Amino acid sequence: MNTPNANEDTRRDDLPDALRWQLRAMRRDEPPARDLWPDIAQRLQQSPQQAARPQRPRWLAPVAMAATMVMAVGMVGVWRAGTDHPANPGTPVATDARQATLVQLEAQGMTRQYQAAMIEVGPGRPPVELQPAFDELDRNATLILDALAQNPDSRLLLEQLRRTYARRLALAQRVAYA
Repeated sequence: MNTPNANEDTRRDDLPDALRWQLRAMRRDEPPARDLWPDIAQRLQQSPQQAARPQRPRWLAPVAMAATMVMAVGMVGVWRAGTDHPANPGTPVATDARQATLVQLEAQGMTRQYQAAMIEVGPGRPPVELQPAFDELDRNATLILDALAQNPDSRLLLEQLRRTYARRLALAQRVAYA
């Protein structure tokens, strides 16, 4: 019985034997006639290549700092959530920590983080053409907070609130750092 070796092709029926032997005869490993490295090194020295430094967007650092600040303030807000009242008295989430659900507590902490981040960004007045976007984001945040008061366990509403605050903060940062 003839068993194929590990190095041999197992598809012997694809090529006739004569052709396979001719192909093997064509293979020749030959080293280069001379050392190629000195020529390569000389060409590299003649035209040194500088690696292109990747360009980062200019707004990335301020956004990262604001996000870090929001996270730090949020951690303090979550830590103190049982003793503090909401930062905005008009916020329609539950004020008694014993009655508030976890989602409401997170919404309260998120609202405090957002307000602290907005203080950090500054009270800059947005351009007239961007004012409708700011107003719409503020209106959406208010509607989401109202909906959270009606459905206090909705993780979907909490995520919507987070995205709305993030968009509003990013827009305010672009205006402040422009």
